[in-house]
Amino acid sequence: MDELNLQALLQDESFINYCKRTDKEDIEKWEKWLQKYPEHQQSIGELKATILALGYYSGEESMQANYFRLQQQIKKRSDQHRFKKIGKMVWFKIAAALFAVGAISLFLFRQQAPKETKAIVQQVGSPGKDAAVLTLKDGSVISLADIRRGSVVALQGGVEIQKNKDGELVYRAVEQDAVATAAVNKITTNRGNQYQVILPDGSKAFLNANSTLTYPLKFAQNARTVRMTGEIYFEVAKMDRGTDGKRIPFYVETAEQKIEVLGTHFNVNAYPDEPYTTTTLLEGSVRVTSLKRNESVLLKPGQRSLLSERLRIDNTDSSQDVSWTQGDFVFKGEELSSLLRKISRWYNVDVECPQRLEKLRFDGMVSRSQPLSTIIDMLEITGKVKLKLNGRRLIVID
Repeated sequence: MDELNLQALLQDESFINYCKRTDKEDIEKWEKWLQKYPEHQQSIGELKATILALGYYSGEESMQANYFRLQQQIKKRSDQHRFKKIGKMVWFKIAAALFAVGAISLFLFRQQAPKETKAIVQQVGSPGKDAAVLTLKDGSVISLADIRRGSVVALQGGVEIQKNKDGELVYRAVEQDAVATAAVNKITTNRGNQYQVILPDGSKAFLNANSTLTYPLKFAQNARTVRMTGEIYFEVAKMDRGTDGKRIPFYVETAEQKIEVLGTHFNVNAYPDEPYTTTTLLEGSVRVTSLKRNESVLLKPGQRSLLSERLRIDNTDSSQDVSWTQGDFVFKGEELSSLLRKISRWYNVDVECPQRLEKLRFDGMVSRSQPLSTIIDMLEITGKVKLKLNGRRLIVID
């Protein structure tokens, strides 16, 4: 191969999987390809870095209009700053290939920030991290970010709490029947934090930013009940009740609803500033009950319940609803107000937006590992809004 066909690579799902490291077979395939064609190591590295760092925007306007705006933006900014991770000519080739592909109408770029704003972006606009606070049954508080992986966090009531090698919080009974079901723990993530915990029954819970999960050290024999705020993704372990073989139900309670499952994967978004309490089902079945009206619905995979005054069901792209668990922001026709709430929680900033701009809609995808400046570029390059970062305040302006 004398020259890479960027257009073909950008349409190749296996190459995208390799870049994002989401498929083991595709990773192996492209690593072998690079061994065969080592002369393309640099170009592939640049393209991979671009895909991971820059994300893409798929707008509502025509590809031609978006591409024209992109050219104008490049010309205006490249006069003053160098592109950060990729050569200018290589970037133009990639942009041209993306325009030809048609599936992605606008590819985001990142260039080096001006010196006068770089320090602010590093301090304030850094992405969230794995961190949480654990409150034990006696009220003592432990910062999990300060605990070394593989260490025992606490021993209480015959239960060992450990931070495993993957950084997850794990509960393991070391003395049978030594724990009272009334003894509870609470794990809390602040804005800009996320954390994973493996509960005493083996169920997994992944807390998004600004969330809490309260649970017993030992679940009751006939039911497993936890209480939450914020947003949590659950993978509930199936658990049989003795010799009768009946499964022990798992309940998730929020301020507005109660969820009953037997063993399944689902996501609950119960932030108080969201218009709905949303439950998205990925597999199995889930029964959602409104505490206020005692209404109840049964979800199937690919459905979600929306609870405000009433409880209703609609079909959804569940992969989009749980994209945060994969480390991504995915926006598909998302209103600016909703997008800004997510940004506020993950980057620990306050946001200001004129009411007349709140319903502007955006499409795009970007890694949550990127700095806030990447999101700012993503929004500004559409030409719909401009943003200003003033300390910890992100301000949307016309």
